[in-house]
Amino acid sequence: MESRALRLTQSQSQDFSGSRNFVIVNLINKILNSMKPQLYRHSFQIPETVKIEKKDHLVKFSGPLGHTYLNLNKMDPNGLGGIFFSREKKDLELLSPSKSFFGLFKKLIENKMRGVTRGFLIYLKIVGIGYRANLTHDTLHLKLGYSHDILYKIPPSVKLFLIDPTVICLFGLDKNQITQIAAKIRNLRRPSVYKGKGIRLINEKILLKQGKKK
Repeated sequence: MESRALRLTQSQSQDFSGSRNFVIVNLINKILNSMKPQLYRHSFQIPETVKIEKKDHLVKFSGPLGHTYLNLNKMDPNGLGGIFFSREKKDLELLSPSKSFFGLFKKLIENKMRGVTRGFLIYLKIVGIGYRANLTHDTLHLKLGYSHDILYKIPPSVKLFLIDPTVICLFGLDKNQITQIAAKIRNLRRPSVYKGKGIRLINEKILLKQGKKK
């Protein structure tokens, strides 16, 4: 009886040690898997009218409206992302372990492909009595209530049109560039918070403050 009880005790201890080792191994695997960086992946289908070429740190996007570049060294100095092409060059794949960088890079690539196919438009509205704009070649002349006219030179990669003397239209392939130019023109006479006079985006709403009452 004693030997039988001893054998049962030994078999139970072996089962317990085996199950304990199994739990420990699973726990170690979970810890190791949690330490591995998650890889974010997105695949872009390249339109037939768009051609993408990668050479060193520059990615060139060409389309019906022209071409634009994406500088990988400037946007990704730490090498957090990677761009790869399929064998037929019909798909562009983006990989990155950083979620924030992945979202930014994904949006940049989408904007580049849209820019060379459709472009981007930004409208500015000039508000104020006597405030107006005039275009001479590549120079924008602005009357904004100052004692002198303000001149702003437009870069060759951006097209500027005047719908009328108080509505400015900017068109370009690079969304970041025309957004920056629109911001610079707006800063030449920011909208007044009391009367609303100045340069604003066409759909921008200005919350006016009430002036001092006499």
